[in-house]
Amino acid sequence: MLFNACLSECFWAEVDSTTCYLVNQSLTIIDFKTPEKVLFGIPTNYSHLRVFGCPAYFHVNDNKFELRAKKAIFFLIMLVE
Repeated sequence: MLFNACLSECFWAEVDSTTCYLVNQSLTIIDFKTPEKVLFGIPTNYSHLRVFGCPAYFHVNDNKFELRAKKAIFFLIMLVE
């Protein structure tokens, strides 16, 4: 994931946590259901997933004459509700 996103090796912890999260969201051997479906009975929502290392923009509200968004690299899976 690091090499595919052209990121340095200092982001290995984020890659590790992202990988663990994705494994926990994937299907299991138990009736081919996700752990969330088995435990809580609700289907897993995948709409919050993004590509690791893709360009992302975050909102900034510093000054009314400044830019409202800044460009960054997406490397964490964030749950937005």
